Amino acid sequence: MVGVFLMFGYANVYALRVNLSVAIVVMVENHTVSKDNREIQETAEFSWSTQLQGIVLSSFYVGYMLMNIPGGYLARKCGGATMIGLSVGGTGAFTLFTPLAARIHVGLLIALRVAVGLAESSSYPAGHAFWSLWAPPLERSKLGALNFAGGNVGIIVSMFCSGYLAIYYGWPSIFYVFGACAVIWSLVWLALVRNSPSEQSWITREEVEYIEMSLAADIQEKHTSIPWKAIFSSLPFWAIVVAHFTHGWGLYTMLSELPLYSSQRLNLDLKETSVASTIPYVVTFFVMIAGAQLADYFRKHYLSTGTVRKMFNTIGFLAPAVFFLVANFTNNPEIAVTLFTIGMGLNGLIISGFAVNHLDIAPPFASILFGISDLASTLGGIISPTLTGFIVKHHTDLEWKIVFIINGVMYLLGAIFYIVFGSGEKQSWASDRKYNNLSQQGSDCE
Repeated sequence: MVGVFLMFGYANVYALRVNLSVAIVVMVENHTVSKDNREIQETAEFSWSTQLQGIVLSSFYVGYMLMNIPGGYLARKCGGATMIGLSVGGTGAFTLFTPLAARIHVGLLIALRVAVGLAESSSYPAGHAFWSLWAPPLERSKLGALNFAGGNVGIIVSMFCSGYLAIYYGWPSIFYVFGACAVIWSLVWLALVRNSPSEQSWITREEVEYIEMSLAADIQEKHTSIPWKAIFSSLPFWAIVVAHFTHGWGLYTMLSELPLYSSQRLNLDLKETSVASTIPYVVTFFVMIAGAQLADYFRKHYLSTGTVRKMFNTIGFLAPAVFFLVANFTNNPEIAVTLFTIGMGLNGLIISGFAVNHLDIAPPFASILFGISDLASTLGGIISPTLTGFIVKHHTDLEWKIVFIINGVMYLLGAIFYIVFGSGEKQSWASDRKYNNLSQQGSDCE
């Protein structure tokens, strides 16, 4: 139950991250709105260049990058559940001010998006801190996948609903609705969920004992010094970092640019753009959940953890590399959307690849490792949309082909590096000074 509730928290997180990608289409282009039961044309409210749009879209990741590693450290020290609630709530509160900031000055909007990124940056490292105390080892793919599947739920809801909110209630409503939902969710989460099972009043003693026994070899004192030198000299960890950077490059290109690609390259209207941008994430959600179940099954009965991680990661990287590029050779919107859907859907398998691998190689330090690798992913989120803004100036076939060729090369290199250096074994530097009692793992932020 807590996993499903957490999934909806990450749905809020990603909705707040990507809703600007849909809203900006309305903000900078002429569009159709519904007033008095009539559809009328409205002129764009802002005249921002494609380069400035790229900077606005990528500014979130500047703030997000600055707190990745500190966010992972705070999650380890203060508790995953606590930091998740604060992160989601703070992100929602900042998002409520987006329309005001945009109308005052684009510079203020950029600064606000940096603040939104700062608030959200600890959410995913905190998720790994949370599951390091809640998830039995052979259920890590399944439970860890809920965080990322929640992100896809947020993308689906945001991509689908944002267009309709803009048409019927104006683009500012996008930020008011999603911001308020995040604040409400965070208040409920902080009231009901605790950092470790032993602190939780509504689960049975048998459940607590089962989780504690399964994690007895993985729990360390929170004040144990962090082995920074060993972390940064670990090739299995660098395999995760490179894979995360690669995934961030490809994912954030699609998050930021798919609505514009659908509108400008495929000539879809706002409603069609919302649908076309949503369908791939619906498929990805189901692939994530099914893939995680399959990965845990393979790990229990047939294959080593490392083999499962590499197999799922390779398929998840090569699929978008191929299908995204092929999509650029058709002008048929239905075929293009189908190809994007297949590529992004299979990309969901990476959740059972590198994305939960931090919990395999160093469970006590998983939040810190994720903060570092997420920093690499965020660099991709900064570079990729900005680079796309400079490449795609006229939305020609050639410009978009260049973007997706670059994407394909990044995915291929990431897949190869992870195959060579990835591992599913707990590393020696993460095995010292163990505790076998989760009751010692509560909040400690004093």
